[in-house]
Amino acid sequence: MDATILGLTLLFGFAVATTMWLILAGLQQLKEETEETESELFQKSPLLKIALPFVQYFARALAPLRGLDRMRESLEYKLIRAGRIYVMTPDEVLGLMCVTFFVGIGFGLYVELFTGFFGPFGVVFCALFVGYMPVLNLSDAIKKRQKLVLKVLPYTLDLLCLSVEAGLDFAAALNRIGEKLGKNPFREEVRVLTQDIAMGKTRGEALRDMDERIGLDDLTSVVSALVQADELGASLGPTLRIQSSELQRKRFQRAEKKAMQAPVLMLIPLVLFIFPLVFIVIFAPMVIRYLTGEFGI
Repeated sequence: MDATILGLTLLFGFAVATTMWLILAGLQQLKEETEETESELFQKSPLLKIALPFVQYFARALAPLRGLDRMRESLEYKLIRAGRIYVMTPDEVLGLMCVTFFVGIGFGLYVELFTGFFGPFGVVFCALFVGYMPVLNLSDAIKKRQKLVLKVLPYTLDLLCLSVEAGLDFAAALNRIGEKLGKNPFREEVRVLTQDIAMGKTRGEALRDMDERIGLDDLTSVVSALVQADELGASLGPTLRIQSSELQRKRFQRAEKKAMQAPVLMLIPLVLFIFPLVFIVIFAPMVIRYLTGEFGI
């Protein structure tokens, strides 16, 4: 295989992968920096600006298809949990999937024509994989968002417990705590929670809606305990203290589990990189001397 063709192919593949990553990551970055409308977000990034007409074209073309309703529901669910529901609609995600699908076809055909490496099935697999990248990006964003929420949840419960026991109302305590959470996505969820309560939702309904938007198991147990205490008329202070202690205990357990997994994970670089180098240092001089006849054999 000609080295020049192979190099150009790899360079083209890297360019395609980088372009798709910038298109997908740009949405979340712009959403974190501004609260502007979706069209304004697209206009601020050159790559997003180029992709926007194609995304909107496919979104309009796919909108009448009722057979995609189940997929739309799944994408809307992912968008909500990823915190991107105000950036893209499910139809626009489908449009972006179509754009990435055709990019994958182009990349696969390019590799196949110049190298013959992929074959027909390779081209199809490449198109399907690249076309599914927006969904993979959403799933990754959900996991990152949940990790950020989990990081501040025990701290938030501690402050909420202290504020409620000091005499503050639940909503007022949430407002005060939300100001201390920085750019964490839980701050936005707390803001929406207080707005829902102010708009007339019961505390239980607002908490359940927040739990549905985040989808974190630890938060689900906290919300269930708070809703039950609210329905029974129990004081929130002791409930919050118990839940805070439980979250701290789970946090320590997760840390202990990761510490126990560390030696096993260290074996991978040890076996792949360190051991081979040690063997080379030990045995290479012996092999060289043997090959040059210095052993006298």
